[in-house]
Amino acid sequence: MSAIIIGGNECMGRTYRDLCAKYNISARSIPLKKGSFANQLGNPDFIFVCMDTVSHPLVISAQKEAKKHGAQLVKLRRGSASALERELIRVTAQA
Repeated sequence: MSAIIIGGNECMGRTYRDLCAKYNISARSIPLKKGSFANQLGNPDFIFVCMDTVSHPLVISAQKEAKKHGAQLVKLRRGSASALERELIRVTAQA
């Protein structure tokens, strides 16, 4: 499985990837606050969006891209490692 993490803290990128690897998910972190990321997505299974650090138009864009690629969009209220891990546990239990 693969995932894209949009937003969050730039310094946390490595932590995000390590947490995802713990659950056998290869991840890429895109620490955008606004702008376009459509050409950076690829074909992920999950798109995690850290809601506290991204703009509203970016969330809408992420929703469109998730629908276009057939990926599951997961919204994180905070960009913390514990919030990401909680959602990783949830989505891997469903899979």
